[in-house]
Amino acid sequence: MIAHIQGILDNIVKNAVIIDVNGIGYKVFVSSSIIDYLPNVGEQIKLFTHMVVKEDDQSLYGFKSKEEKNLFTQIISVSGIGPKTGLVLMSQAPVNQLVAAITQGNVDLIKSTPGIGLKTAQRLIIELKEKLAKEFGVKPAEVCVGLSGDQGVVQDAISALMTLGYKPSEARNMISKMEISSDTKVEEVIKQVLRGE
Repeated sequence: MIAHIQGILDNIVKNAVIIDVNGIGYKVFVSSSIIDYLPNVGEQIKLFTHMVVKEDDQSLYGFKSKEEKNLFTQIISVSGIGPKTGLVLMSQAPVNQLVAAITQGNVDLIKSTPGIGLKTAQRLIIELKEKLAKEFGVKPAEVCVGLSGDQGVVQDAISALMTLGYKPSEARNMISKMEISSDTKVEEVIKQVLRGE
C-alpha cells in the first residue's frame, strides 16, 4: 500500500495530477478542492494517498492531509459509494464542514453530490456519524447547531453529556426534546436526562 507520494508535479489533468518520482510518473486522482492547493508544475509536492486495487485497475487517490485521506476511506467504506463518487463528495466542502454535515445529519449537502441519492446519503450518515464525531472530535458547539433554545445553555448541556460518556448524537437527540431558555440551569437539564424524562 502506498501511504504517501512525494515528488515533482509533472502535469495537471482532469481530476488528477501526475507526480514524477525519480523518473516514474504516478497518476493520482484528486478532488477539485486540491487544485487550489497545488504548487506550480515543476515544483515539489507531497500527497497522502489511498490505493484502490480492483481486478482490472489500480488507482491512487491523493489528499493534502491525513484527516482528508481518513475521511475519504471512511466514506468509501459505505456500501454504494465508490472512490470516484467519494472524491466528488470530498469536493463539495472542506473536511470540517463535511464532517459537521455527516454528524449533524445534513442529508441535503450529501445528496447534492452527483451519484449519491437520498437512500445512500441516509446510509452514509447512519453508518458514519458516530465514528466521525468520535474520531474528529466534534465540538459541542457543532453538535448543537440547529437546536432551539438558548445556545449557551444548549452547548454547555451537550458538553456535559459528552463528558459523561454520551455520544454526540445521543446528547443532541435528548436535548432536542427539551425546552431550554436562558433561565434554564445546565444542572437541571442533566438531571432531567439522567432521570430519563
